[in-house]
Formats: sequence, C-alpha cells, structure tokens
Amino acid sequence: MNDAEAHLLSPYRPPTSYPVTLGAEEAAAWLTGWFALWHPAVLERLRRPPVASSSYDHDQPGEGFVYAVPAGPHLYQPDDWTYRLQQANAVSFQSELNRTDTAEAMGEAFRLRGLDSPLLALTPEITTPFAAVGYGHLIVESLFDAADHEHLLDAEGFWADVQSAVQAARDGADAVPHLRAAAEKLRSARETLCSNGFSFADWVMLPADANESFRWPESLHRNLPLTVIAPAEHWEYLRKTAPECFAEIVAKLPPGLPGTVDLAVGGFAERDDSFLPIESQCWNLTRGRGAIRAWLGNGANLLYGRKRSALHPSLPTWLKHCGFERAIVTPFDGALTPTRNQSVVNWPAPDGKSIDATAKEAQPADDALTFFNIIHTLHQATSTDSYPLVPLLHRGEEPAVGYSELSALADLAPAVGEFVGTHRYLEEHNYGDYLGSTTADDYFSDDLDYRTTTRKRSDPVSGFAKHQRLRRRLDTAFTLTALHRMLTAPTPADLALQEALSTYETAIETAGADGPGEPEGLAASEAHAVERLAARLQGSAAANVPGYLIFNPCAYTRRAALEIADFGGQIPMTDPVKAAQFDGKSAKLVVEIPSLGFAWIPSGRPGTPAAKPKLKTAEGTIVRNEFFEAEVDPTTGGLRAFRDMRTRLNRLGMVPIWNPGSTCKATGVTITSSGAALGEITSTGDIHDDQGVLLATFTQRLRAWMGRPALEVLVTFDVKQQAVGYPWHGYFGTRFGRRDERAVLFRGSHGKNARTSGNRPCSADYLEFRLGGERTFVFTGGLPFLQTQSNRLVDAVLIPEGETERRFEFLIAADRDHPMQTAQGWTTPTPVLKVNSGPPNGLTSSWLGHLDLPSLLLTTLRPDEGRAITARFVETASYAGSAELRFAVPPATAATIDGLGAEVQAIVLNGGAIPLEFSADEGFRLRAAW
Repeated sequence: MNDAEAHLLSPYRPPTSYPVTLGAEEAAAWLTGWFALWHPAVLERLRRPPVASSSYDHDQPGEGFVYAVPAGPHLYQPDDWTYRLQQANAVSFQSELNRTDTAEAMGEAFRLRGLDSPLLALTPEITTPFAAVGYGHLIVESLFDAADHEHLLDAEGFWADVQSAVQAARDGADAVPHLRAAAEKLRSARETLCSNGFSFADWVMLPADANESFRWPESLHRNLPLTVIAPAEHWEYLRKTAPECFAEIVAKLPPGLPGTVDLAVGGFAERDDSFLPIESQCWNLTRGRGAIRAWLGNGANLLYGRKRSALHPSLPTWLKHCGFERAIVTPFDGALTPTRNQSVVNWPAPDGKSIDATAKEAQPADDALTFFNIIHTLHQATSTDSYPLVPLLHRGEEPAVGYSELSALADLAPAVGEFVGTHRYLEEHNYGDYLGSTTADDYFSDDLDYRTTTRKRSDPVSGFAKHQRLRRRLDTAFTLTALHRMLTAPTPADLALQEALSTYETAIETAGADGPGEPEGLAASEAHAVERLAARLQGSAAANVPGYLIFNPCAYTRRAALEIADFGGQIPMTDPVKAAQFDGKSAKLVVEIPSLGFAWIPSGRPGTPAAKPKLKTAEGTIVRNEFFEAEVDPTTGGLRAFRDMRTRLNRLGMVPIWNPGSTCKATGVTITSSGAALGEITSTGDIHDDQGVLLATFTQRLRAWMGRPALEVLVTFDVKQQAVGYPWHGYFGTRFGRRDERAVLFRGSHGKNARTSGNRPCSADYLEFRLGGERTFVFTGGLPFLQTQSNRLVDAVLIPEGETERRFEFLIAADRDHPMQTAQGWTTPTPVLKVNSGPPNGLTSSWLGHLDLPSLLLTTLRPDEGRAITARFVETASYAGSAELRFAVPPATAATIDGLGAEVQAIVLNGGAIPLEFSADEGFRLRAAW
C-alpha cells in the first residue's frame, strides 16, 4: 500500500468568507502546484488526497513525500532542507505560472530522485481530468469548512475511484469512467450543502476586430453551453475575416435541434444608445435580430446583451416589442444600475411589460484570482440565490489556470455544478428579485467620459444632437412617403424612394452618435418625397397660382416659423398665416399646419398692406411675444430673465460659462429684428477665468416668434483656451438658474416625464423646473449631458476636451402640457415646396391624418408592403386610455403588430377610424392597409 503524502506548501489558502487580494501570478502558481499534485505519477504514490499545508509543519520532510512550492514570496525553510529531502527520499518542485513549466519541474524533480515513471509521459488530455477531480475535491471540502458543516464526502470510496483511475492510466486504459465515479461522489457530498447545485455560464465577448487568430473557449469543443455577447456587425466581421471560427459556431446550431450556443445581441451596432431616440433604438434591436437570424439561422437562442450599458426604464418595453424575452443586463462597464441580489430578476417597464434578466457580476476567466477565489464566490452565492449562477467572462484573452480544470470537471459530472446556457437558465429559473418600478435616476452610463477620454471623439456632445436631427429628417421623409401611400398604390418610383430612404437609414443608424454627417443623396430623396406628395394633392388645383405648400409630419398641430428668401411680396394675415414680416424680398412667417397635414400660402398678393405689429417684439434688452418676454443681462450678455406674460415672474436665467470657474462680461447687445413676426436680440461677450485670462468669446441670439410659446436660444463659442481633462469638471457650457431653490427637477426620458434628484440629470429631450403650478422647460434638442451645481443651478455640458462643434441651440418654454410634443416638434423639419398651382381642392390647410389624443406621441409613420403603412406610438403622460386615429382615406383593415412586423391583434374599425387602446407609458405599433 502506498503510504506517501503530497503537500502544497504555502501560507495562502483559497478563501471562504472573504476574497483574497493576491497577485494573479501568485494565484496561478498556487493553482498549478495543486493541479500538479493530482498528476497520476504523484497520485500513485499517495495514501490519501493531496493537502495544502504550512511550511513550518514540514521542516522535516516525510519519507517519500511530494511537495509543491508555488513561486512567489520566499518561504521559511531550514537552510539544509534540500539535504533533508534527499535523506527522506522526498520530492520537491517549484510550481510556475503555467501548467507546462510546472509539469516539467515536477518531472525533473522525480527523475533527480530516481523515481521515473511512465505516467510522467501522459499527455494533458489524460492528466487534465485528474486535475479536474482534484479541483472539485478542493472546492467541495472547502465549502464544508466555509459552512462549518460536517464533511460528508465518502472519502474512502472517492480515493478508491481515484486510485482505480491511476491504475487504468498506467495500463493504457480509459481512466475517465473511474474519475466520473469519483466526481459523482463529490456531487453527492456537495448536494448536502447546496441541493440545487451551482450553475456556471461561459460568457464570451466577441472582439470587434476578431480575426483568424481568435479562438473560442474550450467549453465549445466540450459541447458545454456558451453565450456570446456581441452586436450583429461583429458577427458580420467574424464571418468575413475568420470563416473557420464562424463555422464552429454554426456547427453548434443544427437546424431543428437545440443548440449549445446562446447569442446575446444588443443590436446591429454597439453604439452609445442611452440617449438616442426611440426609433433609433428600435431600428438597432430589430436590425440586429434580423441579421443574426439571417447569418446563423434559428438554432440559436437570442437574448439581449451589450458590452457597454445602455439601460433605461423603458427598455423592457422595447425589448419585448422587438422580440426579446430575456436579457443579460450586467453592467460590464461599471455603469450605475439598480441593486440586485439574486441571479434572476424580473425587470418591468413603466407600462407593466417585463422581461426576465440576469445582472450577475461576471468573473474574468483570464484572471487566476477568479479560480483561486471561487470557493468564496460559491459560498457567497448560496446566501443570496436559490439557484446560484457564476458567469465566467472571456474577453479574447487566454483563460487562466483553473478554467480548463473547472470545465473538465463539469464534463465529467456536476460535482460542483454544471455549465448552462444563459437562455436556458433564465427559462428554467424565471423567478428571483422583482426589481419593481425604476426611474431614470437608477441608471447612469458615463457616455461623456467614455466618448471623451477613452474614444477621443471629436463630437462627444454634438454627435447626439446631430443624430437626433438626422433621425427626424428621415422620419419626416418616411411620413410623407407613407401619406402618399395612403392616397395611392405604390409605383416603381415610390418603391425606389422607399428603398433609398432605408439605405440612408442604415448608414445613419449604424453609426449612431458617431455619424460622419448627412449621407450623400439624402436631401434629394427628401425633396423627392415632398414633391410626390405635393403632386398627388394638387392634381386638381388651379393652375398658375404661385404659392408655397408646407407639410407637417407630426401628429399634432404645429405653428412653424419659416424664413423664405425671394418670397414675392406681402400676403394677407388670414389662416393659416398667424404672423408675417417682410424685409425686402425675404419673408418671416408663422404658419399653423394641421396634424399630418399641409398648409398652402400664396407667394405674394399685390396691394396687400403690411401687417401691423401686435406689440413691440424687441426693445432695449428685451424680446417678447404674447406668451413671454426674455431679458438680456447687459453686464454678462446672458439671459437675465424669462417671464411669462401672465404672472410676470422670472422663471429662468442662463449664462455661458467655463467650469470650474469663470466670469462673463458682455461686449455688446444689439437688436437684430423687431418686426411683426420676430423679435431678436444678439449679445456678445467674453469668458474669463478666475485670474482674468480670456478663455473664449461667445455670441448669443434670442428669438421670440409671434404665436409660438417658446424662446429660441443659439449660443456660439469662439474658444481661445481648449478644454482638457475630465469632461465633467472642465468644459464650456451654459448654466441655467431657477428663481427658487424649492423648484423640483424633472426630465424627459424616452417619452416619460420623471422626477430627478441625481446630480447628472442627463436627457436628450428636456429638463423641467417645477414649482407649484409653474412648469419651465429647457429643451436640449439632443444635447444630453446636464450637471447640477447647486440647488438652483444646472449646467449643460457643451464643449469638453476634443469637442469641435461651436454652435448649440436650446428652446425655453413655460407651462407646456405635453412637453414631448414640443421636444419632437422642435427637432422636426418643416418641408416647404414652392408650387405654381393653387391650394389642393381649394383648401388652404387640411389634415391627412388625425390623432385625437395629444399625450399619445406618434414617433414614425412608414410605408409598408403593398398599399399599407405602419405607425409607432408612445404614451407620454403616464395615463392609460384610448384614442382614435383617422386618415383622409379610411383604411380597409388595421391591426397591432410587434416590432418585427408580426400581427398581434386585429383592430375593428369604428366608422373608418382606427380605435387605439393602451396602458400608461406603453409603446406599440400598428399597420393599416387600403
């Protein structure tokens, strides 16, 4: 009978109650030493399993004992310890950072003692399962210690199975059945502590630049489940640059059979989606899902998952809408998310729709500390989870020591636990934490710092505003094309236009806030959409009556401010014209346009008297209209006061600033327009730091249009000293100050108005200051980064380090009942077409589509196959209700559809109208056909 022992001499032990902050190299050396002691050549000499011991207990080596000493800090040992080893015929070797060097050191140590064995020549394919069983033995026995529980492992039976496996290896037979029996005994013992077992999930982040050198984790080749987190465009790149790696995944997804690979897809492109419009997010989700299905078939389970967080309260609604039922919402980038205790959470949106998700923190698979601290990880998991999950994250690096042994152990038996697919895990364990209602303050992903510091973007702020306006241009063109489709069946020219717009959409949305600008040809397609609808409407209009046809792509009445050069003369002040001002051949007009409709105005009527101003729109330092007045501060050049005309109380002030500290000094205040339609004041000034150094100059333009209850603000900077450093601390921007510090902040978040108390209440839509019944809004137009400075001050971050844009626009308004209408309408273009025929059917204005509830926001109207259109809506007032959607030509059929276009429920028309029913904050989509 063998009577030797094996000891790993180290002052460290895999922790149980707390993680050890050990160096990764020391942890790797410890693990390779432990696994080396479970080599068959060592095990055949032993009377019991290897153990970890203190060097002080082995000043005198045991007869024939085997010692592994991890590389690292020098252990205290007698000066003649090498001599004592020789006298005891004991073996000692130093374990290194990798298995190969450690195995060579062990073999050399055996040979020096004349203990050469044929087992030393075994390949890693044979020895790894032995090391895996040794790893399982270490974990299970340590878990008993962590729980202060009696050790219930059948030690004799376990060791007999191990020795049988050693004998099989010596005889050239298959040792796996014996090792599997030993692993089953470990499982039986572990089940007394945790009957449900542990679940391990392999999460692989597919690199954006994966090529032929990329390798999948070995769990894929062991047929263990794997979850790949990547946008569709990364799969497309892999398909082209590394077809063999791509084929390996396809092989694991047999048609009609359950595959072993889950795909976590956050969209087609990995963009900074947090502040992008709803239509942009839905495009990314549906396009990504469709691309994955096209390339990889239907054998893969799809989840939502992203490398960079882009979470917000309404996301579960859009995920369900776009076909996702489960998600990985772990913040891999350290973003702020709600606290979760269990592995499975039910994540609801404000409208009540929910998805099952996991936000479990992933352990890096390329860090040896993950596998050294795994006992602590498992022990902690049992205290919070009924079915503990331990994700192992692969980021393209070689897995650390311990990963192969853990996956090989799972391949033998679920001694500690099993590797599971994330989709299957969430499907089987669909209970856990109920996250409850969340607000925008519960989520924060620092896109500003990421875009500025990490990615060095030249448009870290302005990229969002430019994208939002491009998105609304696209939606406008789609809407006009859809209205034309409502009026007539599509022709080849219509289908070509629809295809062109989809191509531009792909280019714009693939880039997101990183977009290079307007795609070539977009303006021509927009003009083509306008011309085709105009031609259809004016088919029977009186000829040789010059005028302008103006369209409204929004589902609510708008008062558009227009500036038209070479207008042709005065026109009468009758509907739909609400204000008019003529400066030579240039016209400044305010025109009221019905929802999804048009207005026609003449291009000039000889003899028409000039419109008389209703009030003085600009005088001194004040611009005004019938709704408000705005006063420029002659000292700073900023906005001193914004007052509503009813109470005359100051609502808001604004001044250009440099953070962390600056003074602003006006150099000029000039009235640049004071007419019947527009009051405009332009101020200029300098921004100095605390030492009086000139940092920048600015120009600020305030505009008040008659008939429009919103102040337009344009700020332009000429930067002399560039911003550097952390973008939240060093930036040029505008500072808004409210009158009363008791005013409460609200912000728009993807259609929902939500109270905020965060110090960075970011919003791409608007910020609201509410005091009693007073509601004052700053519409940011896609400039999302806001930061509070005190109870009264909020900064809009405009020019951090690297930002090249110098021109920024805001809108300030008071007491808007439906602020999302204003936010959307401000960034939506108003198409104007010069025509040579009279009003359509004699109507100077009319609607082509009408929605009778202002809180229900139409985000897009698009042509569909055949003579049909689709529309998407978002409820924005947090009230359930019903509404009716009408078109100038009543549709034949209508149905609600999901984000992928599949019919959800047929709608029974009500006298030609489409009845809509919805819950609070719900987003939904419908299809109407003629």
